[in-house]
Amino acid sequence: MVQYISDLEPMEEGQMTEEEYDRAVLDLVTFLEYVGEPAKMVRGEIGAWVLFFLFIFGAVAYALKKEYWRDIH
Repeated sequence: MVQYISDLEPMEEGQMTEEEYDRAVLDLVTFLEYVGEPAKMVRGEIGAWVLFFLFIFGAVAYALKKEYWRDIH
């Protein structure tokens, strides 16, 4: 069973404003996401080319199948 912290109070005032804190956390999370999977951006680019290739290959394979089976049906 998961227990959540519901009554957490700051002990003293921080040095950052709320906007600075939000920006720092966003930068940290973005950095950790990139470090965790740096190849994600390259995978996205390659994925588009793979889908394009599969579409072209499928069209050629379908045309070839129609040509081969033309005399049988």
